[in-house]
Amino acid sequence: MILSGQLKGFLFILLADLLWGLSATAAKYLFSRQVSPFDLVQIRLILSFTLLAAYLLVFRPGLLKISRSDIPYMIFFGIFGVATVQFTYLFTISQTNVATAVFLEYLAPVFILLYGLLFLGEKISPVRFLALAGAITGGFLMVKGTTGSGMAVTVPGLITGLASAVSFAFYTVYGKYGLSKYSPWTLLVWGMGVGGAAWALYKAPWITFTSYGTAADWLFFFYIAIFATILPFGFFFKGLNHLSPVVTGITSTMEPVLAGILSFLLLGEVLTIMQVTGCALILSAVILLQLRSKEQPEAQAIAGEKAAGTATTRQ
Repeated sequence: MILSGQLKGFLFILLADLLWGLSATAAKYLFSRQVSPFDLVQIRLILSFTLLAAYLLVFRPGLLKISRSDIPYMIFFGIFGVATVQFTYLFTISQTNVATAVFLEYLAPVFILLYGLLFLGEKISPVRFLALAGAITGGFLMVKGTTGSGMAVTVPGLITGLASAVSFAFYTVYGKYGLSKYSPWTLLVWGMGVGGAAWALYKAPWITFTSYGTAADWLFFFYIAIFATILPFGFFFKGLNHLSPVVTGITSTMEPVLAGILSFLLLGEVLTIMQVTGCALILSAVILLQLRSKEQPEAQAIAGEKAAGTATTRQ
C-alpha cells in the first residue's frame, strides 16, 4: 500500500507526538532531582547533536554537508528555533507542570496562522478556523480537567510558555524553508549543533556534564536525547516536509491526547469527562484536517509551498 504524502505527513507528526507525550515526565523527574533546566537544555542539545552527528558520519555522511551560503540560515534556525524552543519549554515545566507547559506550547498554531495572515497574505478557511479552535479548546479542557495537577500558571511560566509557542511557530515556518533544500536530519543535526554551541556560552560543557554522576540521571539524559529529541524532532520535520505549517501545528496538538490514552492503557489512569471532551475536540480537529486534505490535495500543497516561500522538497 502506497501512502499519500499528506497521510505520511500526518503519521510522522503523530509519531513525534507519541514520543514527546511519553517523555515529558522524564524532564519533570530530573527537575525533582535538582537538575537545573539550564543544565538540562545544554546536555540535551550537545548530547543529541553528538549522537546524531556520529550516526550520520558513519552511515550517511552526505547529510552533514550544507552549502556555505546556508550557514547563516542554520545559525539563525539553531539559535532562535531549536535552542530557544527547548529552553522555554523545559523552563516552563520547571515553573508550572507538564500539562500547562504542553498546553501553552501548543498555542503555536495561532502564531503560525497570524504569520500567514499578516505576512503571506493567506486567507483562513472555515475548516482551518474550526480545526484550530477545536484543537486549542480541546487542549485547554484536557489540562483543566486533569485531576490534582491541572493549570498551574505562574508569571515566569506563562511568559516562557508563550515564548515556547512563538519559538515553536518560528521553527515550524522557518524549518519549512530549510526542508526545500535539505533532509530533515541535516536540518536537525545543524540545528542541534548550533544550539549546543550557543549554550556552551552559558557554562563550559564539561563542567555541566561532570556535575551529574548517577546512573539514573544519565539514563534519563540519554532517554531525552534519543527519544525526546532526535527521533521526535526528526519525525516532526519529516512530517513538515509533507504538510503546511498550520496543518503541522494543529496536528501536533495530538500530543496530550496520546499521552492521556497511554496513561489510561498503561497506568490505569481514568480520564475525566472534561479530558474526554478535550480529546474528542482535538481528534475531531485533526480528522477534519485530514479529510479536507484528501478533498483538496493541490490546494494544501500550494498553501505549504507559499508558507515556505519555495516550490519543492527533497528527502
